[in-house]
Amino acid sequence: MQNIAICGSMTFIEQMRALCNELENKGHRVFLPQDDEFDYQMRNAEAQIARKQKYIDDHLTKIRMSDAVLIANYDKHGVAGYIGPNTLMEMAFAYALDKEIWLLHAPGAQACQIEVLGLQPTVLEGFLQRLPNK
Repeated sequence: MQNIAICGSMTFIEQMRALCNELENKGHRVFLPQDDEFDYQMRNAEAQIARKQKYIDDHLTKIRMSDAVLIANYDKHGVAGYIGPNTLMEMAFAYALDKEIWLLHAPGAQACQIEVLGLQPTVLEGFLQRLPNK
């Protein structure tokens, strides 16, 4: 079984938790992004940046400890298979570390679509059953 880091927009945290449960039930060790509450509107810019940096550092450490990343890229803002800036950054980090990259859904038309596809991810078409057996 593999160590898998799940990445995606925090809008999808509930879906990521469901994916985590499904993968853990199959024997995988799964890492989720930090999801504690932080009210960015109530903090000054310095506090916001410091908190964001901590979240980024923590999740990149999880990616480093993983064999692969699973991108939970659901539809958002009318974009199919949405991938935001943090997720693209995490994908590039995984790519640089020669980790497997799995997209839950094909990326729809968006600003980073070519970059995403350039990272040579495996598209699962919404089915975890399509994960490579390792």
